[in-house]
Amino acid sequence: MSVSRMRQLEAFHAVMESGSVTRAAEILQVSQPAITKLIQALEQETGLRLFDRVRRRLQPTREARRFAIEVERLFLTMNRIEHVANEIRSLGTGEMHVAAMASLGVRFLPEILTAFRRERPGVNVALTVTSSQNVVEMVQAGQVDLGFALSVAHSPAVVVQPLASLPGVVVLPRDHPLAGRAVLAPEDLRDAPFVQLGREDRARHIIEDLFLQRGVALESMVQTHLAVSACEFVAAGAGVAVVEPVTASYYRDRLAVRPMAPAIYFEMFVVTALSRPGSAMIDGFVATVRERLGVLAAEFAS
Repeated sequence: MSVSRMRQLEAFHAVMESGSVTRAAEILQVSQPAITKLIQALEQETGLRLFDRVRRRLQPTREARRFAIEVERLFLTMNRIEHVANEIRSLGTGEMHVAAMASLGVRFLPEILTAFRRERPGVNVALTVTSSQNVVEMVQAGQVDLGFALSVAHSPAVVVQPLASLPGVVVLPRDHPLAGRAVLAPEDLRDAPFVQLGREDRARHIIEDLFLQRGVALESMVQTHLAVSACEFVAAGAGVAVVEPVTASYYRDRLAVRPMAPAIYFEMFVVTALSRPGSAMIDGFVATVRERLGVLAAEFAS
């Protein structure tokens, strides 16, 4: 497309968007006669009558409105091309702020973010570890670029996409009588002192629902709001616990980790703002997280 044709389309687009030659001239920072001349040239070269002159004002014709749809698509495509070019040019630079629930944010994401930065040393990263509810609120408020959360409530201002379905596992001392079993059922834990997650934790409700379905009452002796703290309590001899495999994977050298049957699953989600433009850098990071979680899910499946 020639430069002159592009200028004609810019003038046409500005008039259609603003509704007047005066405003279009202000937007493009040219004179009103220049806008009029560009529109006339466009009409002559396309053979279309785009505007009627009514009381010294331009009124769009039916042809103009149809033509404007395609011109709008052209400008959207051009904006997208410019965005992609900028992103490619700055792929190794910029900032990425992530919010995550503790199960992912304490150890798992710091490791991935560190490896991510090795490949992109110009990228500054920030990680906020908080509750799943706060993750959604931070994304919605534009305080972070993306978030990772467990079983989130949907909001019209955010996009919630499945990230991983992680099987719950039992963590118990290596010398525990049940440690010799390959798979554990809720009935096996009927009389075991249980380290429970906090009442506000969605994971706790998932665990309790399964045990109630199996008619097993949990002997909850200790409560904590972090899965990593639950594992530390187990390591100290306070009882057994059911957690997601991300946290459990860091305790395999200290604790016995066993899958459950029937399995329970913790659904992890990635949360982004509805208004966020596409980003190859962020999409690549999410793909890495999803891949790593998929490996863990397969490893701990019963």
